[in-house]
This record gives sequence, C-alpha cells and structure tokens, in this order.
Amino acid sequence: MSVEQQQAADPVWGAPPAQPPTWSTRATLAAVGIAVVLAAGGGLVIYAATSGSHSSGPAPMSAGRSGWGGPDGIGPPGAGGPGDLPQTLHGEYVVPNDKGGFTIELTQTGTVTKATATSVTVRSDDGYNRAYTLDATTRKPHEPLQTGEQVTVKAIAANGDATATAVSPAH
Repeated sequence: MSVEQQQAADPVWGAPPAQPPTWSTRATLAAVGIAVVLAAGGGLVIYAATSGSHSSGPAPMSAGRSGWGGPDGIGPPGAGGPGDLPQTLHGEYVVPNDKGGFTIELTQTGTVTKATATSVTVRSDDGYNRAYTLDATTRKPHEPLQTGEQVTVKAIAANGDATATAVSPAH
C-alpha cells in the first residue's frame, strides 16, 4: 500500500466520522420478527408456569419488603409459583435485609380478638395469640378492623415487638 493510499484510508483529525453502515429494511424486519417471536414464547412460558398453580395461602416471592406476593406484601394464591406454601396459621422466618443484615418476619392468619387504631390482636385456630402494632406504613383495609374478622397479618419483629406491615382479609 502506498503512502497516499494509507493516508486516504486513515481518518483525518477533525474530519467528520465516516457514516456507520445501516441495516437494510429486510434485516430490520427480520430482527423485529425474531424479537416478537421470542417475546411471545416467553409470555407463553410465564403463562403456563403460573396458570396451573392452586394454593389456599399466601405465596412467597423473591423480592419485596415482606417476601410475599403482590406489591402490598399479600398476593393472590399461587403468586409465588413453585414452592407455594399451604395456608399458614402462624410462622416466623428470617430474611436478608437491604442493609446486609437479617430481618425476622411473621405471618399469622386468624380471628381479630381486639382492634384499635394502633394495634390488632389475632388468635389462630390452634390457639396462638399475638398483638401487632399498626403504624402509618401498615397496609390495611380502608374500614376499621372489627372483632371477629378473619385476617392475615404480615409483620416485622424487633426487640420482642411485632409491627404489622400488612393486614388483609383472610382467604
């Protein structure tokens, strides 16, 4: 290659960059078609994985404040897919938190035995009783809780106290 040919092949400082090659209409349509097929297939896989799930209790999920299905911490039955829990009367479990530590979470399904604006006490069918603090961040029904209502409570335990993160009608 001569010096003149080399200089013509090298870009000149300050010159506008060479136009990158563009896709033809045919190549663009092929890429869009492939993307549509992949998206439809993925949607079918998700539908198939979630449509056959039947559960009578809340289902775990991998993310979220409480570790339970749905944005409010209480999801529809089957929301967690494989590994759905049977209806739980009450339980305690430890999950990692966003600060590099761990949080103790509680769940209980039962009857409201006492309710105020700042607390609710629930009794499960096996006789387990627990009082929960309700604060401004607790997700709860718009109507005040009533004695005798069947509810599911999700809570965070700290220093022996339990603060409800969500209270919903039991299913």
